Amino acid sequence: MKFVAVLCGIVVFSQCEGKQLSRCELVHQLRKNGFPENKMRDWVCLVESESSRRTDIISKPNSDGSRDYGLFQINDRYWCSTTNKPGKDCNVTCKQLVTDNISKAATCAKKIYQRHGFDAWYGWKNKCRGKPLPDISSCKK
Repeated sequence: MKFVAVLCGIVVFSQCEGKQLSRCELVHQLRKNGFPENKMRDWVCLVESESSRRTDIISKPNSDGSRDYGLFQINDRYWCSTTNKPGKDCNVTCKQLVTDNISKAATCAKKIYQRHGFDAWYGWKNKCRGKPLPDISSCKK
């Protein structure tokens, strides 16, 4: 019986555990999801600053009570729904932004960028703007 309980615990834990992408894995995923090559280093810097390339990150509550989700740390106040029904500007649930499949998070991040540029992210403003950007030259196309 103990074996079954431990096995169930392992299964539950493994499904909850997110993935930390290597820098080149991130570049590959960004390319796969249509991010422009001329802004790739900015996107890599943003993701590294916001989530340390982890897909499962959910922030502590912000000063307004909202939270940020996933690789791109997308805010639930404007962009994703905290219910089980997709909604807000990206028409997704916040839960969909913390999976290893980054397609929905990528689509939402590009929408945010189209509206606000990189300035929508404090991580990019504080750690990337005007600073040396990550070297991705070893990440093959």
